[in-house]
Amino acid sequence: MTTHLPPRGELTEIVGGTRSDALRNRLLLTLAEDAPAAAGCGEGALRVHRRLRRIAQSLPPVAELFRDPEQLAVLSECVALTDPPLYMAVLSHYALCLGSIVTLAGDPARLGRQGEALASARAKGVFLVTEIGDASSHLGIRTTARFEPESGEFVLRTPDARAAKFSAVGSPRTPQTAVVCARVVTDGTDRGVFSFVVDLSDESGPLPGVEISRSLEVPALPLDYALVRFHGVRLRPEQWLCDGARIAADGAFHDPLGSPDARLQRTLCVGQILWATLPSAMAAMARESSVQALRFSARRRAHGRLAPGAKVLDCRTQQHALLGCLAESFALTCAGRTAREIWTRSRTTPGGAPGAQRTNGMAFAPWTAVDRPLAVLKALSVRGTARVAAECQHRCGLAGFLHPNMLGGYHGFAHAFESAGGDSQLILLDAGRALAQEAGRANGTGAPPPDVPVDHPGWWLATARAQETRLTDALHQALGRRTQTGATGLELWNPLLDAARGLGEAYGNRLMAEAVTGVLEAVHDPGLLAVLRPLAALYGAVEARRLSGPLQATGVLDAATVRTLPAVLDALCDRLLPHLPLLEDAMGAPSGAVSAPLGADDYAAALTASLN
Repeated sequence: MTTHLPPRGELTEIVGGTRSDALRNRLLLTLAEDAPAAAGCGEGALRVHRRLRRIAQSLPPVAELFRDPEQLAVLSECVALTDPPLYMAVLSHYALCLGSIVTLAGDPARLGRQGEALASARAKGVFLVTEIGDASSHLGIRTTARFEPESGEFVLRTPDARAAKFSAVGSPRTPQTAVVCARVVTDGTDRGVFSFVVDLSDESGPLPGVEISRSLEVPALPLDYALVRFHGVRLRPEQWLCDGARIAADGAFHDPLGSPDARLQRTLCVGQILWATLPSAMAAMARESSVQALRFSARRRAHGRLAPGAKVLDCRTQQHALLGCLAESFALTCAGRTAREIWTRSRTTPGGAPGAQRTNGMAFAPWTAVDRPLAVLKALSVRGTARVAAECQHRCGLAGFLHPNMLGGYHGFAHAFESAGGDSQLILLDAGRALAQEAGRANGTGAPPPDVPVDHPGWWLATARAQETRLTDALHQALGRRTQTGATGLELWNPLLDAARGLGEAYGNRLMAEAVTGVLEAVHDPGLLAVLRPLAALYGAVEARRLSGPLQATGVLDAATVRTLPAVLDALCDRLLPHLPLLEDAMGAPSGAVSAPLGADDYAAALTASLN
């Protein structure tokens, strides 16, 4: 009997993110021409800027780049795979700095010299929003841009050290231009937070009125970080990304959005660009971590007394862990696709993003008000990738922690983005809070259909939906009871914060499960389904085991089902192992893109060669 093999190209397209793209080939060639940026300051920062300029030469014009989420995702994947610290600089330059300009002002060419320097990366783009002094600083930005009617200019000022901006600024002796989020003040009145395009430094150092501190270290993501303060920097009107707001000749201020909260939400909608592409980059790092660790474990021999000379991957615990990581990286890839689709829809939806929740305001941070599903997918993606990279490090022993093997860089980047790009904890808190406040439609007793077995790829989606339903109902009822006591604000929510976070996570788990199911439903080839169904089912079983405590606490799973999970994992691993070479080929980075020796046929020789 002939076995039906899945089409390799189609499998690669499904499980390997964005593929077979001319832009990808150009970028990978460009990135291979220079070694990764060195950690630390000085030469490392200059190298980052040089590589950024070379990347810009491989990209289409900025306006064209931002019309296509797939191109931005390809950029993200390629740079993240080869050099995570450089990817942080790319995110800041493209997604946040140029993204703000494209979103709020249109074509960067309208900004003249500044726009052209950023588009060509002659000036390195920086995004300055976070202020160091207080928690939730995005909701309480204190940097001011005060309008002067006499000159028609704005004066940018940092009131004190607490309002200093923090970012990966790089060497102060390179041309750098920032998008700065500042509170516009006219006639003594706060008009809300807007973005301004501000030159920070040139080859001679910081420009007049700009103070850049010495470098601060962030070991998990080695770049040059610094604090930036502004002392009366004068800004021309065209440097204001006004986005439809205006100041009339008589000094009257007009903003079509109508309120400072709406303006803050709009100013920070640039987060959508980051959240739409970051999950694709995270998935690429998770896939590469999993593939490298699996290849290493398949070739590594054990000397334990139970079976001397056996492959490490023969051990069930290693299979559960690393095939589980491969399955989670597949789910992260599906989530990346969903994120790009959400952003694409949002740009054609009147009134903004379909996931924006304007009615619920901003309790902990602005991010879920900008776009709830995208923000939550960001949080789940970075946590999932950090979990995968850490598990792969652990399962590879010493090799997992050696810098040339890249796992530490992937883990460091994902872990750093727990706070960067919108704090994940605050995102989940706000998502859970909003879901509980909107509840009232759920009836709340849903459990997975009894006729769906645990090893079925749809089982986890049913389970995740039931968990979200039960947690929503429970928090909604608890909120109602506390509201009846007259409690408000933090007094109302403080005892419920852990429940809100848990609900936010359950909502994200359901989004991830739906992303996986959506990909499977679009596949009809039996050979592909023979590979993808057990991969998707393994993701669900691994998640159920990881979350077995909360799932049992709500009654969605019982102890008997949880006790079956190890046997389910065994059976799913057995179904996947024959397909492992095909999956590794489809999910790993293109040949030559990543120089890590970890997955080489002869690891010791490859590691030695990398050190010479």
